[in-house]
Amino acid sequence: MEPLAAAVFAIATLLATKALEKTGENVGQVVWDNTSQFVESLRNQYPDTVTAIA
Repeated sequence: MEPLAAAVFAIATLLATKALEKTGENVGQVVWDNTSQFVESLRNQYPDTVTAIA
């Protein structure tokens, strides 16, 4: 592989990795927020159930 092509490939790999890391962080945050909202609404509607689960 030519040196220039190797450098371009390395940079592209680094950028793709960082983009996927950020996407994973965002997905994780959305899942965490939605789970928290679900538990809170469950706690408001069925407090005994949440107490039994926790």
